[in-house]
Amino acid sequence: MRFPASIIAFILGLLMAGIGVGLLTVWASDEVPTAQSEEVQDAPLTVINDDLIDPEAEREEFTINAEGEYTIALARTQDIEAWVGDAAHVTIGALRQGDEDAPATIEAQFTDGETTVPDPSGSDLWAVTETTQGDLRYRWSAPDDTGEWSLLIYRDGEEPAPSAVTVELPEEEESLLGTTLIVLGALVILVGIFLLYRALAARRRDSAAPAPAVAAPATARGATATSATAPATAAGATATTAPATATTEDEMNQTEGQREHSDRDDSQHVDPAEEELTGTLGSISATESTYDPDALHEEDSTAAGADAREPGTPEDPEATGVIAPVETETAENAEPENGTRNTSEDGTEEGRTWRSRSVATAAAFALALSPAVLTADAENPAEDPAEDDSAQTEEVEAEEVEAEDGEDAGYSVLLESQLQGIVEEIAEQAAAADAEFDAEMLAPRVSGNAAQVRELTYRNHEIDDEVTPDAIGTEILSAAVTSSAEFPRQAVVITQEAEAEIPQLLVIEQESPRENYALTQAVLMVPGTAFPAISAEDGGVEPVDPDDEVARFTANHAMERVAVFLNNRDYYFGMSVEENAYIEDLQSYQEELDESAEDLSISYTRPLVGEGSTALRLPDGSVIAVGSFDSTTQLRPEDDASINLSGVTAELAGTDSTTEDVDIVNRESMILHIPAEEGERVDVLGVHDIVNEVNVLD
Repeated sequence: MRFPASIIAFILGLLMAGIGVGLLTVWASDEVPTAQSEEVQDAPLTVINDDLIDPEAEREEFTINAEGEYTIALARTQDIEAWVGDAAHVTIGALRQGDEDAPATIEAQFTDGETTVPDPSGSDLWAVTETTQGDLRYRWSAPDDTGEWSLLIYRDGEEPAPSAVTVELPEEEESLLGTTLIVLGALVILVGIFLLYRALAARRRDSAAPAPAVAAPATARGATATSATAPATAAGATATTAPATATTEDEMNQTEGQREHSDRDDSQHVDPAEEELTGTLGSISATESTYDPDALHEEDSTAAGADAREPGTPEDPEATGVIAPVETETAENAEPENGTRNTSEDGTEEGRTWRSRSVATAAAFALALSPAVLTADAENPAEDPAEDDSAQTEEVEAEEVEAEDGEDAGYSVLLESQLQGIVEEIAEQAAAADAEFDAEMLAPRVSGNAAQVRELTYRNHEIDDEVTPDAIGTEILSAAVTSSAEFPRQAVVITQEAEAEIPQLLVIEQESPRENYALTQAVLMVPGTAFPAISAEDGGVEPVDPDDEVARFTANHAMERVAVFLNNRDYYFGMSVEENAYIEDLQSYQEELDESAEDLSISYTRPLVGEGSTALRLPDGSVIAVGSFDSTTQLRPEDDASINLSGVTAELAGTDSTTEDVDIVNRESMILHIPAEEGERVDVLGVHDIVNEVNVLD
């Protein structure tokens, strides 16, 4: 029965697998079920949020249906909403599942507003942009998990943006049925191979087994066996048994040789199909179980004894058609209560026959091909459900803690790649203007005090060739970027220019969503100072009011008091300022000037320019304060003494000597680090000054 059963199983498995392949290929429908976005009014902007994406439903891709060229920008949702503002736009939302009467659709909503907007291309808010044309299959991929991300589709701000989107739906039942039939067919084929292997093994065992005593013909050997079972006296039984035992041992030796010879003959003359099937299972068994020649010999003896039973008895598995492994258990090799079998030193399980090993091997191979088992192992790797639940609970708690920390610390509004691109564009714009000494070329990437200082530098360069601007470095060493989504947004960036020995402090600011970041301050760091090591994407940086005391001193107070201390070494606030080379050199120069100019009265003032300083609170509670001064040196001659001027100051004054009062005004930029703790000192990180004007007072 084993041969027919194996053939039937093999054919049935091939049939099932063939039908499954046919359902997925030949008989499968060419049409892929999709859902389309609803038709809405045209708008210059289209926003696609992450509601359209559902990884659990295997929906991470969608197709943008369009004609002509258009651009896709990936950015945080808050940034896209800020840029869109009051403009007309279409919002693509979640998939709306249909029923039998209505197909599934994608939500699309039109918001009325401005029909034209500036070209969104080149905005610093976009993390990634891609310009393409025609239909595009897009796979959703956010740069990180900080905040929500969306897509903005546009052309030039005037033409309507593409708003037709389609998404593929999950597989239909026919596809699932085909996959199921392929898997089941493979399992049935394995069962057929296993049955064929069992049948071949049984045939070899039957050909190698000795002839049954009760069915032996009346030969010399049979006579010996009969005499062994005939009634006899004790002495006769003893005499008869001896030759019978000897004959049995000879037969066993001959049988062993015949079995080995039969195995060799079978391996040479086996059917090609059977050879392929047997070889396949043989390699799996060799991998999964341990071969023990002694145990196999004992098991063959046991099997021979079992075959000696009369056909048709209930004890014979062949008579009932039951396929069952033959196992013998004793008190020593019985399976323990805990389910762990004893094994010998060579790794072979005791009390288990080669049949049980074959069953385990085939079952393990079949289960290994089962998608359900693979899925279960992947989703529940823990053997102990209690441990698995505990691990899941700890993971959820950890995620909640991280979420709370994220809410407190926030996250930078710029990725490192965005900040790097912004700094490079600022440096490129400044370098182009520096090459031509043209201040108009600085816009729109340099503004505020940085633009005024560079314009003064270009003017002074015409007077003195040695006056040149400092190149903007692009190697970012550290950065403090605000986490607030509100505008304006600021950042303090430490960069290194390739040919410069001292790093730079750059302050950049974005006034509104539709404006890009611009450089507002640029100074060289004072040697010996240090800036906190902060990554561009670290959160916890926020702008603060310069008059709010969030650190040891308010930003404006510290800036004003440091300015006075620069004028006067004995000023009390000097006790709260860290010493550095710049302060020492400046104060020493001013003291020497006072001592050398006996006929001059010299005084200094440093009032803040504009509305005061700009302040950023760092994650450690300290504050970075940035401000500018109109530092004025007042020269008052006595007793008709003359003031001699040279270089840039003489050119700006219109004379190289005068007896009138003279005011020399320098534009001075300063960056301070104000500590959070009492007892720590304010650090002057960078100062830059340049001659602004020279006034001769009549």
